[in-house]
Amino acid sequence: MRTLTYRSFLLFFMLAILAACSQRPRSTADVPVVLSHSYRVSVAPFSQPTRTAELIMGQIPEPQGTIDENDLLLLDHKLRQVLTGSNSKRNYVFLKTPAKKTSTAYHSGAQPMALKHWLAYGKEHNCDLLLVPFVLDWHQRQGSRAGVTQSAAVHVEFFLLKIATGSVMSRSIFDEKQRPLSDNFLELSSFLKRHGSWVEAEDLATEGMLKAKKELGL
Repeated sequence: MRTLTYRSFLLFFMLAILAACSQRPRSTADVPVVLSHSYRVSVAPFSQPTRTAELIMGQIPEPQGTIDENDLLLLDHKLRQVLTGSNSKRNYVFLKTPAKKTSTAYHSGAQPMALKHWLAYGKEHNCDLLLVPFVLDWHQRQGSRAGVTQSAAVHVEFFLLKIATGSVMSRSIFDEKQRPLSDNFLELSSFLKRHGSWVEAEDLATEGMLKAKKELGL
C-alpha cells in the first residue's frame, strides 16, 4: 500500500509538472503589455506608506509588517537590476531623492490622497512617466531555507504615473505569503521556481518586481 501511494503521488507530481510547463495565456490579461520606448521612465525609490492618506489607492494591511531602511535600499538596487536586465533598451532614470513628507502633504483622512503628492514629485524631477514602488507589508522568514517557524510574506505595489495628464496609467500588485506545497498543489510552479526551499522576503519582492515589469510593459 505504501509503494502504491508513493507511485500515485509521483505520477501526480509529474503530470502537474507537465501541466505547469505547457500553460498558455488564457486571456489578454496574461499577455505582456507593450509600452512605447518613446517614453522615458523615471523610478522613485521604494517607500512604505503607513497611513491610508499616504496611499495612491488601496488600503494599509492590518497588522502591517514594517521594513527597515537597509532593506528598502536593497529593494532599490534589485529593482534597478530587474528593469535594466535581459538586454533592456528602455531609457530609465533612477531617482535617488525620496519624496519628502511634510506636515501639509497628507491629511488624517481615511481615503488614499497621495496621487497629487507623487505627481508634484514627478514634475519636480521633470518626469514623463514615474514608477512609484510601495512596500505595504513585510515579514522576514523565520528559520532557514530548509525549514521555518514563520515563512516570508510581502505585499508590494507598483504605480506607473503619467505626469502630463496627472493619471495612473497602470498598477501592479503582488501580495504573497509562501506556503508549503502540501497546502495547495496548484502552487507547484512557484514551488519549482523557488527550488523547493523557503525563500526570504527579498526573493518574494523580486518576484513582484518581475510581475510588475511584465504587467506594466516595462
